[in-house]
Amino acid sequence: MTIRAYLCVSIDTECDKGKGWRSQRPLSFAGISHGVVDVLQPLFRQYSAKPTYLLSPEVIRDSQSADALRSLRSHAELGTHLHGEYAEPNAFEPDVTSALQRDYPPAIEQEKLAYLTDLFVRAFDAQPRSFRAGRFGIGPNSLQFLEQLNYAVDSSVTPHVHWASVGTPQLDFTRAPEQPYHPNRASPDAPGTASILEVPVTIQRHRASRIPLIGQLVDKAMRPRWLRPTWSSGRELVAIAQDAIASATRMAPHAPVILNAMFHNVEVIANASPYAANENQASTIVRRLGVLLNFAQRHAIPVIGLGDVPEVLAR
Repeated sequence: MTIRAYLCVSIDTECDKGKGWRSQRPLSFAGISHGVVDVLQPLFRQYSAKPTYLLSPEVIRDSQSADALRSLRSHAELGTHLHGEYAEPNAFEPDVTSALQRDYPPAIEQEKLAYLTDLFVRAFDAQPRSFRAGRFGIGPNSLQFLEQLNYAVDSSVTPHVHWASVGTPQLDFTRAPEQPYHPNRASPDAPGTASILEVPVTIQRHRASRIPLIGQLVDKAMRPRWLRPTWSSGRELVAIAQDAIASATRMAPHAPVILNAMFHNVEVIANASPYAANENQASTIVRRLGVLLNFAQRHAIPVIGLGDVPEVLAR
């Protein structure tokens, strides 16, 4: 049996941060000028890979960042990423982006999404196809607003993850499908009839979860395995990808398999995120990403944009 697998690399693209995800002051964008342009894009070009940069409002408003990203459009997909503090109405520069869009009154959430989308269209003269909520904070009104704004793909769902441990108990994706699906508009973690396609982040339960009797204890004690170079070694990334392909193939033997790796642009440079305090830590994350891209190339797994997934699934 021939397995058709595709890899998305979706990158939350934001202003430079630091310890505790605190924004640097004044706002700076080395994560674009250096992280994206000098570090990530050469690596993606090496593997003929098409990344998806999901842009937060402050990035689009920064003219130099917008210019740099505009020049990459033939080699990358650009989408949007809502940290609501940076979006009108009532926009401001927060110390830490802690708001969840699901917690805004519906009219405010709708206005902020419309503002972000219009900002993108004016900057890039194109309609964004893909979206991810900041802090994965999608809610019961979000999908209908995204549909009204003509988005094709959302990627805010994190299967097997309940975010109560970081103070957001309303974000429970433990029952969400691992492969793309059309979601329930009011409950994004469940299949439904929405026209937008949900492309979840690739996350696998720990392998010990499969052991009878102790599996539930393992789930509670051990973090699910993310296809994320920040948290997993190169070898672990390959194992997660292989497990995700095997799991999806068991469920639907003839359907294409979609892998969706994620991280932040600021994680690949020093002193711009909590995860890379120095050049060695930043380069380690980049090397891990390279191992995943090399795996995809060796196994003839194309690296596509999030916005390409609906077309792949329709073939």
